[in-house]
Amino acid sequence: MDLREIAKKEKISVQKLECELKAGRAVLLCHNKKPSCILSNLCTTKINTNLGISAQNGLAQEINKLEIAQYYGTDTVMDLSTKNTLYTLRTFLKNSSVPVGSVPIYECFPSPSEEDFLHSIEKHIKAGASFLTIHAAFKRSAIPLAAKRITKIVSRGGGILAEYMVRNKCENPLYANFDNILDLLEGTDCAISLGDALRPGCIADANDSAQLSELKTQGELVLRSRERKVPVFCEGPGHMPLNTIVENVKLQKKWCHKAPYYVLGPLVSDTALGYDHISSAIGATVAAAAGVEFLCAVTPSEHYRLPTLEDIKEGVIAYKIAAHSADICKLKGASKRDLELSRARYALDWRTQEKLSITRKKVETCDNTPCSMCKELCPMRRCQTLFKGAKK
Repeated sequence: MDLREIAKKEKISVQKLECELKAGRAVLLCHNKKPSCILSNLCTTKINTNLGISAQNGLAQEINKLEIAQYYGTDTVMDLSTKNTLYTLRTFLKNSSVPVGSVPIYECFPSPSEEDFLHSIEKHIKAGASFLTIHAAFKRSAIPLAAKRITKIVSRGGGILAEYMVRNKCENPLYANFDNILDLLEGTDCAISLGDALRPGCIADANDSAQLSELKTQGELVLRSRERKVPVFCEGPGHMPLNTIVENVKLQKKWCHKAPYYVLGPLVSDTALGYDHISSAIGATVAAAAGVEFLCAVTPSEHYRLPTLEDIKEGVIAYKIAAHSADICKLKGASKRDLELSRARYALDWRTQEKLSITRKKVETCDNTPCSMCKELCPMRRCQTLFKGAKK
């Protein structure tokens, strides 16, 4: 897919996309060195699905999850593997039809050196990662701020860096070496996803001094990346009360110079254990409607186990619904699909409803037959007779 094809798919002019890309308000994500999708507030909201192996699961299972995520419409995936990271990244890249992001710092656990951090980034770039999460905006001065929190630090990358800074009494090596990181990325097809090492892990910690200090530093790093023509976007929360989400999005757009925003939810309640895909999809819809371009799907098993195949399915579907619901608010023509499905629903055309549904749900009811909810009391069937010949 080239930029013209992306522009056609997004129903926007190539010239407008080029202008947004040049200004840094949009980021093009590539796969196998070819443009694949775009993050822009003028385009449809994109979703990512997290995958990856650990001590408890194998690569074959994660490839099955990749297939499920792609079937239900994920726009990208991230490899969050904590072992054999380079091999698993290459395997995901080989088997994926969508951009694949990664987190190089996971390769550096448990006892990294400054050189290890940079070398891991270089290896993931050369492997062909579409984008890299780099937690460079977490500065040493923010550690005491995080210590005051209920949940302290909930980012795995943030935990690795906090331990490194405390143990070595030094600044975050990713921040201190950010120019060197830009040297590695400049001229490649790989984008930076500025990690949110200090994202709030509960609604009580949302919008605190630790989170906001990192957000300000992200803004600094956005400008430094743009100076080197390295595509960059920012990661965000996390957990947030519903009534604070819009203000957070506005603040990110102001402080981070309208760079695309990539958020995990946000989860609007901490009490939805086993149903966090619902809690987070509520926040994700509000965030995307307010201007967030990129959503990271949360599965039902968030916070208590690795996701199953069914969890991945449920998470992706929830986020496809959230993204589309937000697009209806901000993009002209986004509700066309809804209108077509509603006409099919009135006509009791079940096959067309299946085709147009985000969920890819299959129903057993035959066309032109009321479903078991109403049967002979179906109001739409009765209206077809009552208003026969009336203009729809």
